Amino acid sequence: MANVKHFGAVGDGKTDDTAAFEHALKMGDGLLEVPRGDYVLTRSLVVALDQLGRFSMSGLGGQARLLMKSAGPAIHLVGTHQKTADPSHFRETVWQRERFPTLSDLEIVGEHPEADGVRIEGTMQSTLQHVLIRRCRYGVHLVRRARNVILDGCHIYHGRQIGIYFDHVNLHQINIYGCHISYNARAGICIQGSEVRNLQICGNDIEYNYDSGIEGCADILLDCREGTVREGAIVGNTVQARESPLGANIRLLGVGAGNANAVGMLSISGNLLGSQETVLHLIACRGVSITGNVIYSGYRYAIRGQDCVTLVISGNSLDYNSDYKGQSTDGVLFERCRQMALQGNVHVHTLAGKEALPASWVLRQCREVVIGGCQVVSGYPRGILLEGCEQVLIQGCRIAAGPAVADYQGSIVVDGKCRELLIASNLVTRGRQGGVVVPANVGQVLSNFELVSGR
Repeated sequence: MANVKHFGAVGDGKTDDTAAFEHALKMGDGLLEVPRGDYVLTRSLVVALDQLGRFSMSGLGGQARLLMKSAGPAIHLVGTHQKTADPSHFRETVWQRERFPTLSDLEIVGEHPEADGVRIEGTMQSTLQHVLIRRCRYGVHLVRRARNVILDGCHIYHGRQIGIYFDHVNLHQINIYGCHISYNARAGICIQGSEVRNLQICGNDIEYNYDSGIEGCADILLDCREGTVREGAIVGNTVQARESPLGANIRLLGVGAGNANAVGMLSISGNLLGSQETVLHLIACRGVSITGNVIYSGYRYAIRGQDCVTLVISGNSLDYNSDYKGQSTDGVLFERCRQMALQGNVHVHTLAGKEALPASWVLRQCREVVIGGCQVVSGYPRGILLEGCEQVLIQGCRIAAGPAVADYQGSIVVDGKCRELLIASNLVTRGRQGGVVVPANVGQVLSNFELVSGR
């Protein structure tokens, strides 16, 4: 092992220790120990694995701090693997010299506006464990190509832009678990212009990744207007923030109308999601299952879907945080979506908020939709509104008026552009327009029970 202080590093927070670290990298045996101290870096530590061989760096229980005072990453892990994770695609030199580079028990602090934490490029099995990264532009920056990355028990905190950034990278197999990813200005986790498969984001605390002066912030952003993200799970996380302009807790962003294939095959399950302008924002995605989540305090929308295909949204609680008195609208809006199932969801309330919505749930120009066994407990000013929809089944739901009963229009309201609807066996509150308000010749209405007050 190589202790950086044996190669001239001082660690007093003032002396430039870059050359000492580079000397230790070159002359050491691959295991770099960084004892207690504050070590100044004025250029990136480039770990060229094909030249240096097997590598790990340890801060000995989190006692070491790296102060990055220039642009670029404090540590740049560089490998040469350019193919897939199939065993037949590896050159033997990758297994002998490059596999499984590890960083552990370190703190990295950015002291330059463009300082980054760790950049990963061309590696196999890069592993970050118990790493704290603060005040960096990008905490972990994934570029070009990588395979089988693990981030375990890391703290990516108070970043200038993005916590974990997939930047036009070809990456299959990444696990992010047990991490705190919080207070990054643009996004906690951002995938942009990449090809990503087998994405696991599990058991993390992902919070307050926004800036009130920046539009479109998100705790988790999968931006696939270029590139693709498929085959992944976002499971068991706490994801929350505060309202910001056009912000979202989770945003899946595909190519657009007519192409829902870029982002999808995702499971979003068992999460606590809330407190943003929009909690879940789904744009042109396909094959997304959203189940068993607690969704709360969407200041404009709890869920918004546009141009999506094959969504399953089931067993979710759409609520508000009773400890806070903010006027969250918590509306649900789907536009031009098809082949969708909404089942077993409970939606507690819809408030007027900053911008009044026409109903608690609005479906516009959607087709091939099943809504079953759901409750809209306090609808406002309507429960479910269908506009220009086709082949929609609403069955076995309970839809009740909110506190402003006098302003309640109706529980299920349909416009004249809808076709081929079946609305059956629902328990609904009668409003000013009625309980189930359906024009002639748009479908069938069977065996619904209407309450006058909804109480």
